[in-house]
Amino acid sequence: MANVEFETKNNQLIIYISGEIDHHSAFSIKDIIDAQILNRSPQIAVMNFEKVTFMDSSGIGLILARYKFCQNCGTSLYVQGISYQTQKILSLAGIKTIKEITN
Repeated sequence: MANVEFETKNNQLIIYISGEIDHHSAFSIKDIIDAQILNRSPQIAVMNFEKVTFMDSSGIGLILARYKFCQNCGTSLYVQGISYQTQKILSLAGIKTIKEITN
């Protein structure tokens, strides 16, 4: 089961995800994140995966769908703490504009 926490800094919404991301948790995480993006209208959203212990293809889908959602909301999406394999999959999916940021 995954947990999601939010922090706002300088018009950035930082989304801290922890635990396991699978089909069931990805569906609920999606709704929680979308509601916060709509409510807070940040210029930048950062999805932080540093404390994610497991992620299957549902996690990739979560990132890709949030990317499109953010584009429609006028928000830039960044990811943080994703694995090298996930970075490669995102690149293969044609999402090269999602950038990984570091602390």
